[in-house]
Amino acid sequence: MKEERFSASDLPLVLRHTFRIAHGASTRRDNVIVRIDDGYGEAALPPYYPTTRNDVLEYMERIRPILEDIPTSGPFPLTAFLAKLPETPPPACAAVDMALHDVWGKRLGFPLHVLFGLDPQSMPVSSYALPIPESLEELNGFLSEAEGFPFLKLKIGCGDVSFDEAIVRHTRCQYSGMLCVDVNAKWPIQTAVDMIKRLADCDLAFIEQPIPAEDPEEWHLLRRLLKGAPATLIADESLQTPDDILALAGAANGINIKLAKCGGIQPAREMISLARHLEMGVMLGCMIESSVAMTAAAHLGPLADWLDLDGPMHLAADPFSGLSFDKGLITLSDRPGIGVTPV
Repeated sequence: MKEERFSASDLPLVLRHTFRIAHGASTRRDNVIVRIDDGYGEAALPPYYPTTRNDVLEYMERIRPILEDIPTSGPFPLTAFLAKLPETPPPACAAVDMALHDVWGKRLGFPLHVLFGLDPQSMPVSSYALPIPESLEELNGFLSEAEGFPFLKLKIGCGDVSFDEAIVRHTRCQYSGMLCVDVNAKWPIQTAVDMIKRLADCDLAFIEQPIPAEDPEEWHLLRRLLKGAPATLIADESLQTPDDILALAGAANGINIKLAKCGGIQPAREMISLARHLEMGVMLGCMIESSVAMTAAAHLGPLADWLDLDGPMHLAADPFSGLSFDKGLITLSDRPGIGVTPV
């Protein structure tokens, strides 16, 4: 039987611990793996995002005529094929974009970072995220597991700002490395002002998405209310499109770009370029994803100021091999394309 050139199938990911963030707690995620010829892509489908597996499957069927035009061997004009793809929920676009980049790189015989002219040795170390603990005793366990990591991210925004502060201060008393916090949009703006000022002595590298995401003008109000307080603020949930970058310029110090959120490698490169023109910092972030999506993102790592690509580190078992993550130090293989293989 002739092998199907294009497919989309379930990618269940069991977590090795309960991962609590402000949006809820998870013990597993159900993503979708997309295959185009010998290329792989991943659609991250967190429960707090509206995209479903059926959206990804339907998109693959919709674009089948475009994919059929890709030659079965040899190089092909990647940018032209990406431009033909209709818009759809970003996780589905991201999976197809990754798979096409993977095929393209494999056909040319080089890893993506080589084709992009980037040196993986120059990428920053990645953070490792600690979920919201249920107690400071549980936090001690998380910190023990993360011993030796040079960069930690604390998930906060639990609904109790006193406990949010306790998490940060308890961690800072025990941990001397680089530290940041991610509020996941859960502080009202006045709470954010108060908390940012209260945490000023905790030596935080940045505070990510302290306020709700709906109105970019709230970011500018937050900056005015802080009255010059020296806080580095990174936008995540507020950022979806290039227009959002323009709206946040002058208020947020930087942006968190996720392939599943922006639609893939190509739009991520464009957003990085725009952010740099606006003198904004760049983080490359992740959902809970396998090494497919994380390795794809890591090829852009040298373009970022901060990395948060620890998704596979939270899995009980990663169904793919790709990047290596040694206490935040990311190494890419010399395999062509994205450089991932099924385990």
